[in-house]
Amino acid sequence: MNPVIGILDKFRLGVSADGKSCVMVFVDEAHRSINCIANYAEFSAFIASLSDAAIEMARRRTVLGDENEGEHACLDAMNVTSAAFEMNQDAGYLEGILIGDAGQTVGIRMRPEVACQLTRAMLMSAPAASNS
Repeated sequence: MNPVIGILDKFRLGVSADGKSCVMVFVDEAHRSINCIANYAEFSAFIASLSDAAIEMARRRTVLGDENEGEHACLDAMNVTSAAFEMNQDAGYLEGILIGDAGQTVGIRMRPEVACQLTRAMLMSAPAASNS
C-alpha cells in the first residue's frame, strides 16, 4: 500500500534585510504550513544535504533497477530545490517530499531512527561554517 503524502502547494523564501538569515515557508494543499528560519550556513547545509539525499536516492533506484523507469532508468540526480517533512503519528514514520527544480517530486517515508541517522550523516558531511 502506497501512503498518500501531502503535496507542496506553495514555497516561499525570504531573506532578512541584513542578509544574515532567511525564512522558508512550506504550505501543503490543505493549507498547513511549516516555517523555518535559517542562517546562511544552515541554509547552505540544508540544500547540500537535500542534494546528497537525491543523489543517494538515484543511486539506490539504479541499483535496485526501478521497474517503473523502464529501460531508460535515470542515472542523473535530481536537483532538489525544496522539501517538507512531518511526523505521521499514526504510522510512526516521518513522511515528506523532495521537489526538484523541474517540478519533479519524490515522496519519502522513513522511521524516526533512520531520519536521525540521515540528519547526522548530512551534518557531518556539510562544510564547517565560520562565524565571521
